[in-house]
Amino acid sequence: MAVDELYALRWEVLRKDTPCDEIDLPGDRDPTTVHLAVRGDGGEIVAAATWLERESPDRPGRRALQLRAMAVAATHRRQGLGARLIEGGVRLAAERGVDIVWANARDSALDFYTSQGFIAVGEGFITADTRLPHHRIVRDL
Repeated sequence: MAVDELYALRWEVLRKDTPCDEIDLPGDRDPTTVHLAVRGDGGEIVAAATWLERESPDRPGRRALQLRAMAVAATHRRQGLGARLIEGGVRLAAERGVDIVWANARDSALDFYTSQGFIAVGEGFITADTRLPHHRIVRDL
């Protein structure tokens, strides 16, 4: 999937009402980066997640995939789409022989991520781009 197809959803879910308007993220076009998405009945993208090979600051020296820009349209939340995207990323990690998956997760989504087997590690922080509270999360595979 081409990352450009994710821009509208990224803007709506991740950037609207924040001081940041950047939706083309570093690593988006790396050859090993994978963009997963779910389309709605009308063909529009209603859920998406980006997975890139990047070492975790909390598990140095281990092969890792970072989850970035996970977004589910407000009209499609609580339907299991986020869980499907996590499952797809975990399958990708297994295919690549990766040890862990990790992300910088918004605190407002921590309950979802812990329900998917992630644990919060370290101190919380405010991101420079969105100015929202986050925690780093990790899931060992």
